Amino acid sequence: MKTLLSTLGLLAATLGAHAQTPTAPAFRTTCDNNEWAWGAGRNHQQFCEIRDLTLPAPNGRPLTVDGGPNGGIAVRGWDGSDVRVRAKVQAWGPNEAQAAARAHRISIATSNNKLSATDPEKDHDWSVSYEILVPRTTALALHTVNGGISLENLRAAINFDAVNGGVTLVNLGGNVQGETTNGGLTIRLAGAQWQGQGLDVSTTNGAIRWELPRTYSARLFTSTNMGGIHTDLPVTKEGMFHQEVTASLGQGGAPVKAVTTNGGIRVVREGE
Repeated sequence: MKTLLSTLGLLAATLGAHAQTPTAPAFRTTCDNNEWAWGAGRNHQQFCEIRDLTLPAPNGRPLTVDGGPNGGIAVRGWDGSDVRVRAKVQAWGPNEAQAAARAHRISIATSNNKLSATDPEKDHDWSVSYEILVPRTTALALHTVNGGISLENLRAAINFDAVNGGVTLVNLGGNVQGETTNGGLTIRLAGAQWQGQGLDVSTTNGAIRWELPRTYSARLFTSTNMGGIHTDLPVTKEGMFHQEVTASLGQGGAPVKAVTTNGGIRVVREGE
């Protein structure tokens, strides 16, 4: 009887531990739906491989991610306590063997709260794109040259910059700041209001699309120097080129701001 009770107690403890461990969302990145990376058209053969990594959550410092010359970055928040990374390594060359050899020599460093890839031969015919699952309040610093940035389900201090790439922001909070030079901004707000200090993002050459609940509370500002604004909110300033919207939505609250120099803006509220 004592042995049976001990066995049952151990089983219950094991089941309890499993019940308390959150299930990580499935990675979306594969090599099956393979996209040619920036610059790949110079050659005709491509090689792709997936590498999965697990890192401890950063302690007191931002997780810094460098997309390198041609990679994109997608980060999603989850309820776990560690950082899980899927790296999609692509390389191209005049034949498959050379493309594969180039991919295999790419190393991915994970020290000092920084994620980055390097090629010892320092050429540019490769890319590493990252899909990353982090605890929702993980601070981030992200950089891409030829690649987009996507952020989802996070409540954190976030800074990002992209040169050639669009940016998608979904269900965020915290203090989010960033810019892209050549690429659009898609902003999907969720919940009742922005939780945190606010949002301040911009693009030089790209359109902006806002999507938000009709009952959302925030102080919204959006503007363009060369492009139209489509919204049911009043356009507070309209000139020959410059147009802007300043609106206190719902009960007001944190500022959410997105501006473009060259591009149109559309604000879509729930139900439209």
